[in-house]
Amino acid sequence: MRKLLLITGDLATGKSTFSNILSQRYKVNVFFKDSIKEVLGDTIGFTDRAENKKLSNASMSLMFFIFSEFSKLGKDLILESNFHTKELEKLHEIARDNNYEVLTISLYGDVEILHKRYLNRKNNENRHPVHLSTTLDVFEDFKKYSDYLTNVKIPGEVIRVNADEFSYQNNSDLLFKLDQFMKG
Repeated sequence: MRKLLLITGDLATGKSTFSNILSQRYKVNVFFKDSIKEVLGDTIGFTDRAENKKLSNASMSLMFFIFSEFSKLGKDLILESNFHTKELEKLHEIARDNNYEVLTISLYGDVEILHKRYLNRKNNENRHPVHLSTTLDVFEDFKKYSDYLTNVKIPGEVIRVNADEFSYQNNSDLLFKLDQFMKG
């Protein structure tokens, strides 16, 4: 059976980095919602938060499309985003319709640690403008969004991983479970 690995969870948990590690490990394509959104932002542009949210919605629609089209090749796939409940339900529906087994890795962490990482990334990395139209630099807003993500309903099999430290990215027990899923 074909495999769909979903990487989701809190902001600043290392989802993209871990997705790239797993993509290399399993020689499987990975698609990132943020990368799609950046391309749309560069191509279409945006002037305010409302238009930015439209880019987010379009990015997710493109992820659904990519997965649907990619499934015709019969290949395994990794998708990464801080998915919401309805998005996860849609991905599971596409997976079911195309004979994919799904495993979700949900990364979480201490909100204060994650907020510091988020601020560091925002202030010290060359972040794309599509990721800077929020008020998540304010701790209370970050915590509120983190609480929302914690309550996202994830269907199917889920492995929850504490990402307070990035050592999970080479944790032998976690990688063994992922090996079993991807290669089993």
